[in-house]
Amino acid sequence: MKARLLKRIFHPIVRRAARSGFVGRQRHPQRPEKGRFTRGDVDDIVARSWQGYDKLVRDLPTDSPNLGNRLLLLLSCLTFSCFEVLLEMGVDKNRALELIGDTAWVIYQQWSRLPYAFARWRFCDPRKRLAACVRLFLRFPFSQPGYEFQILPSDDDAGISLDMHRCQVAEFFRKHEALELCRATWCNLDFALAEAWGGWLERSETLAEGCRRCDFRFKARDKGAQS
Repeated sequence: MKARLLKRIFHPIVRRAARSGFVGRQRHPQRPEKGRFTRGDVDDIVARSWQGYDKLVRDLPTDSPNLGNRLLLLLSCLTFSCFEVLLEMGVDKNRALELIGDTAWVIYQQWSRLPYAFARWRFCDPRKRLAACVRLFLRFPFSQPGYEFQILPSDDDAGISLDMHRCQVAEFFRKHEALELCRATWCNLDFALAEAWGGWLERSETLAEGCRRCDFRFKARDKGAQS
């Protein structure tokens, strides 16, 4: 995917998500006199974030092996650019992490619906649904070679387990010395994602924390639970 094409497609999506995640929120959680984000503020933040994105994508390799890998790298550039814009505006770092995470979830939640719709149509068992959703995401966009993983035998047959040994998103944020941003946004989305798919996630270590793997242990509701 070309950087300009993603910008054209995602610009209205990102703007709507940012308005949902920002507008009406306090600019500083401990300083109410700073007021709250307005729609005009958000549109300015989005515009400046895309400007930073344009600069960051110049340093990306142009030979990404597949669409999913390229898509995630481009969105990583946008995430990092938005974080820099907020810090330049004087937004508290923790507040910036929270706002970006909430905005990213608005978009991520939309992505999660397609695999879940397929899994719900295909399977009645919540465990099989959850496993199907995870496997579909591992085919697109979190596919090899940008992501290297091993699906493990499930110890309790309650979901699906895997170890992620390479994550290009974590590599991107490590290069830009922004692993805290990676953990607070991209990594943390996985927990809400598992919940949206009818289960929960247990994870004790991540590549973004400097560990040798991300140990994903997705657990599904009991077979007799309501979907």
